[in-house]
Amino acid sequence: MAKEYNAVCSICGQRYHVCNTCKSMKTQKSWRTVTDTAECYKIYMTVYGYGNGTIPKEKARNILNGCALPKTFQPHIRTIVNEIRNPDGNT
Repeated sequence: MAKEYNAVCSICGQRYHVCNTCKSMKTQKSWRTVTDTAECYKIYMTVYGYGNGTIPKEKARNILNGCALPKTFQPHIRTIVNEIRNPDGNT
């Protein structure tokens, strides 16, 4: 039986399956509830930290440079990733 794709990655937009166990966690949400891969979750946390000011741009850039970036991004994520990766501050 094929798995039902019931979620969309917050970073790359890829549809994926998230199990009921991950969805029902009460104390700590699994990375599977927001992204399809652990690598996308690393990008998610970097973008989130940069956006709320807890990760400076240079550190965020270094983290993203160490990630295997997906071929596609959600449009709003692409904008932030481009901003982080551009050293002169322009997008």
